[in-house]
Order: sequence, then structure tokens, then C-alpha cells
Amino acid sequence: MTGDTDYLTGLAEVLWPCGGMLGRGEPAAIRSGSSPARGSRDSRVYLPVPSAHNPRVILPVTNRYAAARGIAAFAQRHSFRERVRATVLTTAFACGVAPLLLRDRLHVGAGRTIEHALSAALDRTVVIAIHIGPPRANRKPVLLLLTPAGRAIGYAKLGVNDLTSRLVRAETEALGLLAESRLPDITVPRLLHAGEWNGRPLLVQDALPVGDQTDRPTRRQLLRCVLQIGALQPIEVLPLSRSPYRGLLRARIAGLGARPEAEPLRACLEHLPDVRVPFGAWHGDLTRWNLACTPRRAFVWDWERLAFGVPLGFDALHYELNECVQIGVHPGVHRWLDTGARLLRDPLMSGAGLPSGAVATVMALYLIDLATRYLQDRQAEAGARLAAVDDWLLPALAGLRDRAEYETREAAG
Repeated sequence: MTGDTDYLTGLAEVLWPCGGMLGRGEPAAIRSGSSPARGSRDSRVYLPVPSAHNPRVILPVTNRYAAARGIAAFAQRHSFRERVRATVLTTAFACGVAPLLLRDRLHVGAGRTIEHALSAALDRTVVIAIHIGPPRANRKPVLLLLTPAGRAIGYAKLGVNDLTSRLVRAETEALGLLAESRLPDITVPRLLHAGEWNGRPLLVQDALPVGDQTDRPTRRQLLRCVLQIGALQPIEVLPLSRSPYRGLLRARIAGLGARPEAEPLRACLEHLPDVRVPFGAWHGDLTRWNLACTPRRAFVWDWERLAFGVPLGFDALHYELNECVQIGVHPGVHRWLDTGARLLRDPLMSGAGLPSGAVATVMALYLIDLATRYLQDRQAEAGARLAAVDDWLLPALAGLRDRAEYETREAAG
């Protein structure tokens, strides 16, 4: 077995160093060399869903309440097809028939496991369901922590390589900072535990009340959220040439070395107009998967890329880009060039100090920043959807550079 099955067996070694093996039915032997007795209280069996060849969620076989809750928590319900799929799977697990339909198994041997460590950290019995998502450089397990009755306690994240370990540590630091910050209309997770498991960084945060009572944000809710996050540090309006951000971005591009994409990114940055731009904080990955709203509050999670001193509006552009490409990368980017500009021209953004003559410049800076991140993280090699920057991002960036020069002339005239 190759591909995702290799990732799954490697992940099993991290989560359950006592030994794990993929198979069907009861294992003849666990990788550690011991065979758990059938029905042993200390051995565990998990279901990779939909299969070991394409694992997206890993669920406990013996606890249908936890399994059903795991499907419901990790399901993407943004389309009719996704909602139907989630309903069918949840019902199958709740009724106990899913193990009869899904044949692949992940068998875990007896011994100390991640469940033991989490139960000790939270001082209560913990059952886990695991989300691992599609292939990306920053792919890591997200563990839903549940009571045996299926009630959500929180979420845990574990670094599995250098990049994901850095991100887990960064989110731990971010949650500590956010606990002391004021976000009037935004709720963020509380940090419940920070430590290590199997030599890797581990964080545990509480579960936000996200579900049927929350929805995607309206345009106004999105922009209010973006501005409140931006105000985590005092907003400062500076000419681009005098901003620390420009120097840091130039250094990051230089860190790409001889990669062929680096030169057009550097050239575009050097030739952008020297407009005045408001700088503040940004979440760094604000998307429909990390944000949910009620009419009065926003719930925001996944703070692993929180950063400061960036152009105001990056979060709005990031959210909008990820929405637009749901119809396909190329048509989505074409749409984003229009809808992203409209977002930045909203009165809420101009009221925060973003002039209309700087809109295309901020959009170009966002694409340069995003391209640099993707190249640094080697996302294309991992198969991430938007990571082929020479295919769509560089052509869009060239057009934005021309638009930025035109906007500057119009503003001056």
C-alpha cells in the first residue's frame, strides 16, 4: 500500500507507539510484535473513513456515539451533496451499521497511547476521533476529544514534522496571546493544555459552539471580523517603502534561493507604487473552515498563522479567494480579482484607513505573500490545490501590478 496508506501507518506510529497495523478484521499480529486479545480492554480498533487508501477521518469502532459525533464535527456541510453525505454517515454510525459497511481497520496494540496522555492532561476519560484532511505540506492530525457518551470536550493538535510542529507551537503562543486580548465580537478557543507527546508538540483547546446555529459570515460580518483581528495591534498607516513589512517580505523572497518563481515575485514587489497602507494583524488563514457566525458573534479558530504588521485587508482577500476557487482555480481567481477589490473598497475598509488608490497594491502584496508561503512550505510538492503559483498566481500578479500603477495615477490626478 502506498500514498495515503503510508501516511496513515506513519501517523499510527506517532499517535500509538505501542504498535498499529492496517488490515481487515482482527489482526494476526500488531507491528510491535504482540497480538491484542479479542475484546481486550486495552486494545483499540479504528475505522479509516472512507477507506485506508483515502483516509479523511479515523473513528473508534467500539464507540458509536463518539464515531457519529466525529463524523458530524468534521463533515463539510457547505453543499447539498456534502450535507447528504454527512447525514448518511452519521446515521450509519449512530445505528451501528457503519462497521459492517466499511471493511478497512486500523488495529492498535495494548500500551500507553495518545488517549492516555490526553485523559491525564484533562483529568477525565477521553475518546478520540481524528481528522487528517487532504494532502498538504501542513497536513497534521486534529483530534476531537469526546466523553464516552459522545460529548465534545475539545480539540488537540499534534505536530508530525518540522512544519506542522512549528505551526502547533505558533498556535499555542497565539492562543496565549489572544486570551489576554480584547476581541469584542469574536470568540476564540481557550488553551486547555500545552505539552508534548512522543517527542512532538501537542496542544489542546476547548470546542467552540459551532454547529447548526452558526453559518458562514455575511459580507459585513466578515469585514467586521477582519478589522477586529487587525486591531489586535494599533493600526499604523505608513508608506509602503517605509514599512517593516516590505523589508520582511523581501527577505522571505530572498530565502527562496534560486527557485524560478522568486525573481518575478521580487520584481513585482520592487515596482509596486509607494502608496500609504494601513498595517495591523491578520489571522493568516481565515476561511469558511475556520470561521462561523451567529447574528451577533463570530467564532474563529486555527490561529497557527497569526501575524502582525501586515497590510489591513489580507484576511478579507484570503477568505474571498478560497470562496471563489470553489468553482475552479482559474475561473475563481478571475472572479476574485473583481470581488476582492470590491471588498477592499467597502466603506468599512476605507474607514479603517485603506484608500481606494491602494486597493490593487494590497491585493498584489497579498498574492506575493501567499506565493512566498506556498513556496517556503513546499505546498506544490505535497499536492495542495492552490500551490502551483506559476499556473495562476503569477499571471494574476502581473495584471494587479499594472492595475496598481493605474490606480496611483488616478488618485494623483
